[in-house]
Amino acid sequence: MTPAELFFDLVFVFVVTQVTHAVETHPGWEGLLKALFPMVIVWWMFSGFGWLTNAVRPDAVQVRLLLMLAMTGFFIMGLDIPYAFSPEGWAFPLAYLAVVAIHGIVYLTANVPSARQAIRRNMPFNAAAGILVLVAPHLPEAWGWVCWAIAVPVLYLSPFLGRIRGFVLEPHHFVERHALLLMVVLGESVVAIGIGAQGSESRAVDAPLALGVALGIAVASGLWWVYFDGDETRADAEFEKATEHRRQMLAYYAFTGAHLVMIVGIILVAAGITNAIHHFDGHAHQWWLGCGTAVFLLGHAAYRGLLGSGRITDRLVGAVCAVPLGATASIAGWIGMTMIVVVLTAIATVDHRLASQRTQASLRTQASKRTQAS
Repeated sequence: MTPAELFFDLVFVFVVTQVTHAVETHPGWEGLLKALFPMVIVWWMFSGFGWLTNAVRPDAVQVRLLLMLAMTGFFIMGLDIPYAFSPEGWAFPLAYLAVVAIHGIVYLTANVPSARQAIRRNMPFNAAAGILVLVAPHLPEAWGWVCWAIAVPVLYLSPFLGRIRGFVLEPHHFVERHALLLMVVLGESVVAIGIGAQGSESRAVDAPLALGVALGIAVASGLWWVYFDGDETRADAEFEKATEHRRQMLAYYAFTGAHLVMIVGIILVAAGITNAIHHFDGHAHQWWLGCGTAVFLLGHAAYRGLLGSGRITDRLVGAVCAVPLGATASIAGWIGMTMIVVVLTAIATVDHRLASQRTQASLRTQASKRTQAS
């Protein structure tokens, strides 16, 4: 992972912040979909740059300049997310199409011919989705929704329509890039604590606010611990030993797909944290905290299941428990956050202990074999 890539990924924090704000300020299904549809579109191309830097190192001056232009495009998309469904939001699709063009141009400089052929097969689908999003606001509302609903499968089915093969994937780099990107996204849940603490007016920290901040940090820490307790090391090993075709499929399902699910979960949790701190002793949103945690855990279970990198039962059970327990936020924000902390702490603790036991058993077995051999 190069500094250029890490710097590039920082722009995604702003996109996630905008989506989280859109979710919180427009509760309800329509507001949720109007926030998440653009997010899903943006993530597809942002993830595509993770694939790109496996094939083209961002060392050359020309490549770095193009990546900075792409950063500008993503930032403009983030700014225009609240307006993506209206005619005045024309900057969102145009910035998206510019990013598609930059992505394709840089990919065509790859030294491996199969990578250049692969992007030629998939680039038309990327562009087609942008055109659908560009046209959508100028149609009757129902047809606009249809355009968005078509644009998403056009993107996410494109690897199969264009045949997913030929892309260059370096296992350690690919796993590390997505792990650090998720770390960056988790930063949004921390930002949400500050937004919730600030409220409509700035005020000095009192006991309830301090407790709310502590609970928010505990929720964010729980999400971090669930993902980063050795998973990236095990995923790296599984990704490394996969065949070329299986590696491409794992990159699509476990990283582009499952990580999108986890990111959506983090966005909902971040909105829930902000809302719960705003309504610390009152009626916070009933579903954001619990459903966001459940979505994150389901995404992580899918990630683990695809890579065979760890247990998934506790994630599935935790997802089922998180929804009703998180709904207690409707009584008071602090109750909902406390329940989510309990769920995440239980998963992290059990998983960590079982992993430690497996490691110790493996070490004892290896020591026994060495003793017998000597």
